[in-house]
Amino acid sequence: MRAVLSVIGILGLCAAAAAAPMVVPIQPPALPLVLAAADEADDAGFLFRLGLMEGHLIVGRDLVQADRPKLALPHFGHPVRELYDDIKDYLAEKKVAGFDTRLIALEAQVTKSPKSPATAAKFDEVIAAIHRARDATPASLRASVPAMIRICADTLEAAAGEYGRSIEKGRIENLVEYHDSRGFVSYLDQELGRLDAHASNDSDQGLIARFKAVMVKAQAIVAPLLPPDRPIKPVSEYRAVAAEARDLAKQ
Repeated sequence: MRAVLSVIGILGLCAAAAAAPMVVPIQPPALPLVLAAADEADDAGFLFRLGLMEGHLIVGRDLVQADRPKLALPHFGHPVRELYDDIKDYLAEKKVAGFDTRLIALEAQVTKSPKSPATAAKFDEVIAAIHRARDATPASLRASVPAMIRICADTLEAAAGEYGRSIEKGRIENLVEYHDSRGFVSYLDQELGRLDAHASNDSDQGLIARFKAVMVKAQAIVAPLLPPDRPIKPVSEYRAVAAEARDLAKQ
């Protein structure tokens, strides 16, 4: 994943994880929206990165199930190489058990036997660890639909950026970036479902409904797991969708 967005806070290049297949480490995406306070930015940035991790894993699982393990493998490595370094201090501060070794073990298991029951079990363990880590953030933040929609808008902007990096000379050449984008969108669909299930008032429900309408446009752009040579929509349209999401997040 070659995401290069504006840097906020103390974000750095993730170190390569030991005992895992080697890939070139790439700078992870940073939160593109300015948040009001440093502590809120820390909490929101942590949730943002957990969402990217889960998006990688979702699309990796989808590719494994489609018998494309070679395409899937980068998405089991990127969470620990590109993102984990930026959350480990937060985990330590909140006294939450780290899960980098679980990520490394999952990547190794996918390499060894991508469709085995053991791989599925390790996948579920990692997802559970990510969800436990989410619970370290303030419950008030996770329950705030406007705040979570801002994080969702950040994630959709990251997805649009990855889509743009997948295209060269009018063709989808970089499948890793395309799948990054698709995975982030898949995660957002899941997260919006969670928010919708807990929305407690008309205002929140309306905001979620409007964001879902924007998301339909993004989902259509990255609908194929294995995309055609020519992109379904130009990157300008994806960026326009991300801009709609940002506008909603500012309301």
